[in-house]
Amino acid sequence: MNSTTTIRGLSCIALLVSIWSATAQDSPDEMEVLKNWSLFSEYYRNGDYQSAVPFGWIVQRMVPARFKTLYRKLAESYIKLSEQAEGQLKEAYADTIVLVYDLGIQHVPDRAPRLYRRKGLAMENYHVGKKLEAIQAYAKGIELDFAATEFFYIDRLGVLYSKNQASDNDFKARAIDLYRRYLEREPDNQIALERLRRLIEDPKELIEIVLQKLKTDPEKTAYIWEVAKAYQGAEEYCAAIPYLVKLTKKSPDSENYWTELGKTYQRCATGLGKSDERRARYRDAIKAYQRALRINPDVKETILSITLSYRELRNFSTARTYARRAAAKDRSWGLPYLEIAQIYEAQVQQCVLSVRGGWDNLKFEDKVVYRLAQEYYGKATSIDSKVSVEAQTRARHLESLVPTQEDYFFNKSQIKDGNIAVTGQCYDWIAESITVPRKFQ
Repeated sequence: MNSTTTIRGLSCIALLVSIWSATAQDSPDEMEVLKNWSLFSEYYRNGDYQSAVPFGWIVQRMVPARFKTLYRKLAESYIKLSEQAEGQLKEAYADTIVLVYDLGIQHVPDRAPRLYRRKGLAMENYHVGKKLEAIQAYAKGIELDFAATEFFYIDRLGVLYSKNQASDNDFKARAIDLYRRYLEREPDNQIALERLRRLIEDPKELIEIVLQKLKTDPEKTAYIWEVAKAYQGAEEYCAAIPYLVKLTKKSPDSENYWTELGKTYQRCATGLGKSDERRARYRDAIKAYQRALRINPDVKETILSITLSYRELRNFSTARTYARRAAAKDRSWGLPYLEIAQIYEAQVQQCVLSVRGGWDNLKFEDKVVYRLAQEYYGKATSIDSKVSVEAQTRARHLESLVPTQEDYFFNKSQIKDGNIAVTGQCYDWIAESITVPRKFQ
């Protein structure tokens, strides 16, 4: 910026100070008023803000309450000048912007809410270290006319509250209340809802909020979905089920709703302990997933989710069938093999506890199935690095349960071509064999 421009800028601000202390003219000449307003407006419209501001101040002195847009345009002129300025001149312009808004609030009270909000924005952006003053201006402008306040200003205040919250202020509570009030007015605003989610530490508070929204339109799909997700976020999965069921009835061809319902049934079941209701929820999960597969039969994750439910129902044969179907969808996916291994582990546990009478009665055929589970963990590791850590950890946990050298020696007759078939009343359905380590053959 050259010296002439700097002097002109500073002289404009000096003019502002002198006019600030002066009183409005009692009987201004109408022609003079219109002439100066016209010149101000023309320079402003053409982007010549340096030339515009002196005429704006003349109008302000002559008729401070006549032109409703004067203060907004005058402040915007100084904002543009500030963007091109440096050092002390930039600071002077920043002070002038705030001063213009204060004059507007004084002389055009019906525009005060907007001018307070704009003042807050100016304080936030052009005055370093004056965030609290910005908060005060935003809050005043929003409170004066909450119903007409744009979300931009609501969010600016909410963000400032959030960033400046401390143990000695109530800014967090104010931010929560601000976004809640706005969502009552505009329930579909996802940014406001997300801001609220981040602010609220107790997920149950969010449930109350979205339930209130739902009351405003009980059949609105988006609101029903938000309630379901809020319950899930609070890990109240059983409470989310009725809302997801309602969504599937409203949109029976939605794969997403059926899949989400299946997941929620499963998670609900895990918290129910060993009960008939728990088993019923797993059966419900299977039905929901199967409906999803009718819509899109190629989703491998949905197929594998059915596996989990059947495993929990102790229907191990069917569980493995679905795991194999999932594996067939993606040969490089290790999770189905991880699941098959866990199915075999669960089968052994059930057999030992229900048939053998306890772990002291563990038999060689049980150990063979544990060894088969280890082989599946090894297969998962070999084809999918993403599951290798879990698979290797689970395989190590079985080391004390698989056949020992002594076990292989005393059951040598069962070794055929380096393999041992899985046998026994609990395991007839498996129809697989293990590979005996070469050192034990």
